[in-house]
Amino acid sequence: MTLSVYTIEKSEQWDVIVRSFQAYDVYYLSGYVKAFQLHGDGDPLLFYYENDDLRGINVVMKRDIANDPHFAGRIPPKTYFDFTTPYGYGGWLFEGNGNPSPLYAAYIDWCEKNQIISEFVRFSLYSNSRNSYYGEVIPRTQNVVRNLDHPIDDMLMDFEHKVRKNIKRANESGLQLIVDSDGNRLNDFLSIYYSTMDRNNAEDSYYFNEAFFRQINTLIGNHVYFYALLDDVVISTELVIMGSDIMYSYLGGTNSDYYSVRPNDFLKYQIIHWGLKSGYKRFVLGGGYGADDGIFRYKKSFAPNGIVRFYTGQTVFFPEVYENLNTMRTNLPESEFFPRYRA
Repeated sequence: MTLSVYTIEKSEQWDVIVRSFQAYDVYYLSGYVKAFQLHGDGDPLLFYYENDDLRGINVVMKRDIANDPHFAGRIPPKTYFDFTTPYGYGGWLFEGNGNPSPLYAAYIDWCEKNQIISEFVRFSLYSNSRNSYYGEVIPRTQNVVRNLDHPIDDMLMDFEHKVRKNIKRANESGLQLIVDSDGNRLNDFLSIYYSTMDRNNAEDSYYFNEAFFRQINTLIGNHVYFYALLDDVVISTELVIMGSDIMYSYLGGTNSDYYSVRPNDFLKYQIIHWGLKSGYKRFVLGGGYGADDGIFRYKKSFAPNGIVRFYTGQTVFFPEVYENLNTMRTNLPESEFFPRYRA
């Protein structure tokens, strides 16, 4: 049995390994995590384990805790680190029927030898490793998933009535669709996206810069931009990313002046139709900010029976160091945030 670790500099080998998994997801590809390295989220690592009856991959962002503003100048660089999965979904992905215990033992041993203090995991919605996870598993928000297993007209009838009504209004308004798999209209996307972030007073972390999106555009075959146009003007857009058989609604926005022609419903319907024709099995619309907020209810209207629970996992490899880091934080707020020393 072997546990191998790949840095982003070995991206070609990295992607060969990831794509060798039948049910690989886009969040494991080197091009995706490279975008978040550019965004300042840490250094990506791919872990690959193989023995006679089990293979596994895991992708993490390795972060130097000394680079956190709360610890600047207080602990030496390259002393303590932590792991988090990239934004989205992740965790160990298995192929085979073997016992994962030897894999976990090798992985934990590597983490301990390399001063990884803690780990935070956003489990894939269809994770085959969550139930065997060695740390604490926590149920979070619900996500909405549209199964693409019926003809488009049947799925349309499964939408809530208001959605069907809005799609009809959009079509009568003359909305047009552009599907861009090359990123040629990135400026149109950024204009709509940034104005939407401004309108919603989004956190700074969601203001991904142009370099981030240009890196996403290197994911050939794993990303598509959808645009709704009215009179040749882009009024709504959505970036969809995908792995071997699952598509994800990722980022997007709408010009608020055109809400009345229902471009959001138009785009969601067109994306679902495109995904069905392209052979994908599921379209993950995601969740809301709260348990049952307006965003969640809107997404649910496209898949009333497609509710899937989202889970996270967390592990502390060095409890004493973890508590010392918490103690170093003055006025540490009460929070469920993990790791707590980064709250």
